[in-house]
Amino acid sequence: MSLLHDLRSSSRTLFKHPAFAIITTLILALGIGANTTIFSVVNTVLMRPLPYEDPDRIVMIWETNHTKGIPRSIVSPANFLDWRKQNQVFEDLAAFRFWYYTVTGSGDPERYQGARVSANFFPLLRVKPEIGRNFAPEEEQVGRDHVVLLTHGLWQRRFGGNPNVIGQPLTIDGESFSIIGVLPASFRFIRVLNAELELWMPISFAPEQLTREDHSIIVYGRLKQGVSLAQAQAQMDGITNRLAQACPETNTGWGAQVNNLHEQAVKPVRPILLILMTVVGFVLLIACANVANLLLTRATSRQKEIAIRLAMGSSRYRLMRQLITESLMLALLGGAAGLLLAYLAVDVLNAIVPENRLPRLERFSLDLRVLGFTLLVSILVGVIVGLIPGLRASRLNLSETLKEGGRVGSEAPSGRRLRNLFVVLETTLTVPLLISAGLMLRSSPLLQNIDRGMNINNVLTMQISLPKAKYSTAEQTAAFYQQTLQRIQTEPGVESASAVNVLPLTNLEDATRVDIEGVNPPPPGQEITVGYRVIDQNYFRTLGIPLLGGRYVTEQDNDESHGVVMINKTMAHRYWPNEDPVGRRLKPQFPAAKVPWRPESSNAWLTIVGVVGDVKEEALNDETKPEIYVPYLQNPSSLMNVLVRSTSDPVRLAPRLRSDVLAVDRDQPVSNINTMENVFSQSLAEPKVITSLLATFAALALVLAGLGVYSVVSYSVAQRTHEIGVRIALGAQQRHVLRIIVGQGLTLVLAGVAIGLAAALAVTRVLSNLLFGVTATDPPIFLVVPLLLVVVAILASYLPARRALKVDPIVALHNE
Repeated sequence: MSLLHDLRSSSRTLFKHPAFAIITTLILALGIGANTTIFSVVNTVLMRPLPYEDPDRIVMIWETNHTKGIPRSIVSPANFLDWRKQNQVFEDLAAFRFWYYTVTGSGDPERYQGARVSANFFPLLRVKPEIGRNFAPEEEQVGRDHVVLLTHGLWQRRFGGNPNVIGQPLTIDGESFSIIGVLPASFRFIRVLNAELELWMPISFAPEQLTREDHSIIVYGRLKQGVSLAQAQAQMDGITNRLAQACPETNTGWGAQVNNLHEQAVKPVRPILLILMTVVGFVLLIACANVANLLLTRATSRQKEIAIRLAMGSSRYRLMRQLITESLMLALLGGAAGLLLAYLAVDVLNAIVPENRLPRLERFSLDLRVLGFTLLVSILVGVIVGLIPGLRASRLNLSETLKEGGRVGSEAPSGRRLRNLFVVLETTLTVPLLISAGLMLRSSPLLQNIDRGMNINNVLTMQISLPKAKYSTAEQTAAFYQQTLQRIQTEPGVESASAVNVLPLTNLEDATRVDIEGVNPPPPGQEITVGYRVIDQNYFRTLGIPLLGGRYVTEQDNDESHGVVMINKTMAHRYWPNEDPVGRRLKPQFPAAKVPWRPESSNAWLTIVGVVGDVKEEALNDETKPEIYVPYLQNPSSLMNVLVRSTSDPVRLAPRLRSDVLAVDRDQPVSNINTMENVFSQSLAEPKVITSLLATFAALALVLAGLGVYSVVSYSVAQRTHEIGVRIALGAQQRHVLRIIVGQGLTLVLAGVAIGLAAALAVTRVLSNLLFGVTATDPPIFLVVPLLLVVVAILASYLPARRALKVDPIVALHNE
């Protein structure tokens, strides 16, 4: 009954002062809503377990070679098979290889992404088909692997959910496959290359693929019950050491690393998400300090009411409980409003955060865990901000407060000090947020304007992947792309057309070991490794990459026995620092086992014919690495990205370019049609989103800090009406009164700025890895932010100061 009485009393009190209730609710809504929004991201990415049985036992195993500077590599099939035989800590190990597939039949050809996996892959995940069956072990054999599992989505789209689809043929890459099952709708797997995997087939290893130098598969494992990661790692260390002794030429220096699958997926983004949670935590603390100040002000104005209640026998505990109940109601209202803001903000995040930038299997949402988090935060905020004024109000001096002539609403010096402390705290927390946002805002344009080494304006790109069944020879593959590029080149508005196996700026890279003529072979495990691209003769012209020496490749460079290669400037400077590398030779060691983007090659000696400028092939802020370029007529790749430079908007060319491809081969679809400008923009998506969020939260903190200064100074002016009236009556000039009042707010802010700058020096170092061209202690930002806060303090103090100057001395003295 007493609780119901407190609730009724609190409701009446808040309804009597709607402006106070609305302002307080909005301030809390901003702080709680920001925390709920970011927590929904943290919950989706970091906290939700993977949707598999016992997900903590599922691991990924990588190969490593620290001698060669390779902290993580995909795995050699030959090594994988030895791991599977020799280990005693895994229930099973499964292989996975990403692949592109072309499906033909009725209608236009379609391109899908999928994977080839070992027969135990789905049993390892404890996933059973909704209809049909899983792969059988014997289907891992070459010639018996023409079976396919469909995802639920593909089954619904292409087959209308027909349950009789089992046993039907499906033409994939020009070969007939039998559909054996449909995966459940709930099945999700980590996205690869920004697309869902929709076709699943058994992996089979031909004898020529079982080379230990070919690193082409990803390995997943399930730990046995009771086996720890440390135990699994220790056994894998023993297995890789034995393989290094047995096969020194290929396995020296190679080890294995066992990682929990979920931890492996979230590791790159965990620091960023924790930074964002810390940022919104600061915003919430600032909001709490603001509300605590407002409640202190309100408690001071209610001193007479509180004193009367105490005098009439109400206990101090009862009074404190009443005030905390009021603040709890405000906090719960703020939490409800914050949930609404978070609901809208989460939709925005789902729209602006690329799905391939965060390891999530579903959209951000407000689930029960998020709702529980919001409720808990609201209750904690309500108790904390209500406890402070409650404790102060319960310690009133009754005799002083109830004196007939006592001034109602006067505040003790300790109360003023507490209010001032809150303003200093708000400012202190705001400084690191503003500096962090300023550093990111300063870094963002520098990253965007970085020299990419190429001109991407008016360039359209589209991807083609040729099936091996139809294009089984290097000559057939090269002829297809040659005919396609010739057709495209004749289109009106096309300035230049070219092709490359892997687009720059996509953060995708493949590497190969090379031997350099005249350089002594390095010891095992320390081989020279370089990145590579398969290109046509117009690639550098199409993207405006400068030729620094020698010549471009031509259509005559089509015979690997007299093979040629081009290199980038970084490779030239590293291996021929004071020489002209043109005419020198190198020998790549492309693995025999093929993935779509790897070139056909007999690994002959290639002569360097040209040196080109460095290009940002991977992430924009990564160091440029040595790179080689081989002509596609000489070393064709089944997967190529066609690049077309147009004289106007390149998007309008897309339908005609698609028709040109179908004219060469009506069974070959094109996919990933995009402009290079969009590709570049997508490479900046992550820093853009982080910068936007930091700037938004910093601006929110600045507004709240300004409100805090305004409320303290405004209340101080109201309390000092008598003093101001006396000063004006005694002849004080307006600028003197103005200086006193503005100086009060400015002093508090400067104190907070001094402490905040010291904190920012430590906090911003966490952002170092996200910055480009800017240090974590950038002097202009550390100068501008304090000046901005000084301006805000002056403005926030000036408004109540102007009101103080309008005080009529006679009225002020009469009222007192």
